Amino acid sequence: MRDERTPRSTPRFDALVAEAGRIAVGLGHQHTGAEHLMMALLRDPDAVPTQVLAELVDPVEIDKRLLTLVTSPTYHENRHSDRPHS
Repeated sequence: MRDERTPRSTPRFDALVAEAGRIAVGLGHQHTGAEHLMMALLRDPDAVPTQVLAELVDPVEIDKRLLTLVTSPTYHENRHSDRPHS
């Protein structure tokens, strides 16, 4: 039973999460993280956050920088997945 105080996710959100997973798999990663979600969001030009970002910066350039980072040899060394959540 769903807690009525917890908002439901939208179809767009569910699609972004699924796309983030596909991006992670495509990169050969064993996890899906915020970086993959950000890449999925940047690749959706109809998403409101991406539209706002596009007014300030080039989302394609941010996506390229993220891709460079997550495919770098030191990416897995620098992940802080073992850091406790605040």
